[in-house]
Amino acid sequence: MTRTHWLVYICGSLIAFVWEIYQMPFFVPGNLEPYEQTIRCGIASLGDGLILPAAYSLAAIKGGRAWFRRGARISYAIYFGFGLVIAIAVEIMATSLPSDSLLSWRYSDLMPHDPLTGMALIPIAMWTIVPLLTILLVRFAQTERN
Repeated sequence: MTRTHWLVYICGSLIAFVWEIYQMPFFVPGNLEPYEQTIRCGIASLGDGLILPAAYSLAAIKGGRAWFRRGARISYAIYFGFGLVIAIAVEIMATSLPSDSLLSWRYSDLMPHDPLTGMALIPIAMWTIVPLLTILLVRFAQTERN
């Protein structure tokens, strides 16, 4: 992995952790204590962080390693699209598993849903905002270095 991959992973995981904590009211905590919820958020953010370097790598196939500095639209579409597809797949899987499974979750009544598809909107928003903030932070970090 390159330095950029590590930056994407670390920055993305940290941003995702903050998002995961703030989105907790939109999920049912089950029988978890607050510290257990925080641990789950940490684990989820590390998983989120793994998706981001994969998305960056796929975008780099089309736009080169510095695609995010050149504003290559197709590379941005690949980067965001990959994250959204993975997020949708994970949401479908996690909400389909038995509620007592370690890898499952349920939404609270606060979770907004798309009226056409029924998809939860907070996870979709996450996979537009977190990748965007990650790329902006990585761009800034690399600009400061050069």
